[in-house]
Amino acid sequence: MNYKSMIITSVIAIGIISIPFRHYVTDETIKGEKIYESSLVDSPECLEMFSSLVKNSEKYGIPKKYAFGIAYVETRYKGPNDWNYRGSLISPAGALGPMQIMPSTAKLIWGEKVSKKKLLNNIDFNVETSMILLKKLHDKYKDWKIVFGCYNTGRPCINDYAEKVFNFKPKNI
Repeated sequence: MNYKSMIITSVIAIGIISIPFRHYVTDETIKGEKIYESSLVDSPECLEMFSSLVKNSEKYGIPKKYAFGIAYVETRYKGPNDWNYRGSLISPAGALGPMQIMPSTAKLIWGEKVSKKKLLNNIDFNVETSMILLKKLHDKYKDWKIVFGCYNTGRPCINDYAEKVFNFKPKNI
């Protein structure tokens, strides 16, 4: 099944099971009225993850195969039908969330301290941080295997992790 048909399937699933959207107030106002934004926070994590991976990989020019490969290697994400998926994980090294981002890396990417809670629980933010990092690394090294080794270790190398991500073959995506 291709990406477009999976997105359509996911959208249909969302409509059928009537997943509620959480609304929250931002600090912004228009003519004195608070702005409300919709978020997929109450959607199943597998659908949030799928949507975020597709959106951010396209936005930052990361091949989807590699975005999904990192998600699988880091937190065993298996696609939009992985109903038991939970990405709020913390590694023994302190990496957080579905793409296992180190807080120090997030600070370098965003230019300011990022809360651990946000990295751990905000799937879209975590995935976007990951895609920005991958783009920066690829712009620098121009070799996906080296990029993946650097993503994993913090230094340019080709290791087992890099090989696993590079050779990842999506099954349900």
